[in-house]
Amino acid sequence: MEEKNQNAKRFIAAYNRLDQGLRDIYSIKRSLTFSDMIRKVATVNTVVSKFEEDLIDYGRLRNAIVHKSGDEIIAEPNIEVVEKLEKVARIINTPPKVVECLRARKVFSVMGDTTLKEVISEMSKNGYSVVPVYIEKTLVGVINRKMIVESIGKYIIQGCDIDDAVTKPVSESLELFNETSHYEVAPANLTVENLLYMFQQNRKLSSVILTENGNYSEPAQMVIVSADVIDLNTVLDNY
Repeated sequence: MEEKNQNAKRFIAAYNRLDQGLRDIYSIKRSLTFSDMIRKVATVNTVVSKFEEDLIDYGRLRNAIVHKSGDEIIAEPNIEVVEKLEKVARIINTPPKVVECLRARKVFSVMGDTTLKEVISEMSKNGYSVVPVYIEKTLVGVINRKMIVESIGKYIIQGCDIDDAVTKPVSESLELFNETSHYEVAPANLTVENLLYMFQQNRKLSSVILTENGNYSEPAQMVIVSADVIDLNTVLDNY
């Protein structure tokens, strides 16, 4: 009996941590029911969205576990349910940071007057796929392999030969692709969940540049690409 009560106590404790954590993070009043809160938060939080139906069921289960007239435990959840709820509560209240979960890697950034040839050479030697571009001390964009190929192709169409095309400054390539929705800048303390939400909301997003405070006037500390999303999803699955 004591073991069963222990499972129920763990469930209630995790439920309360999740309930309080979500209300604190998203400034949700106590007047909103747990189920309605979950539905609301699921629109802006990838973790809650993933477990939305389970969490709504757990809200009903919580009412079945605890007698309405007091704190008497009248039902027992199984351990799998308890562990899943504890996991969600843990992610919400102590979310893992991106910089803690991805292998440290050198950031290669360039000034806008750097030639395409220099960028291509460095990317080929060191395997960089995305390069932040600065003018003076301000981030003005990023260039990736696809953009380089397409920009060289456009120069060739305009009558340039390849030798002339690769001597063009990288800033000109950015002007050929003036849409900025393919990258975003975020602070270095970005959580895994927030990063995943960014990629979920913007299907064109291919990279996120982390700076100390998320300002364009700061040097890049880490470059996250869409391929990292798989690894970061795995981090949350195992967290």
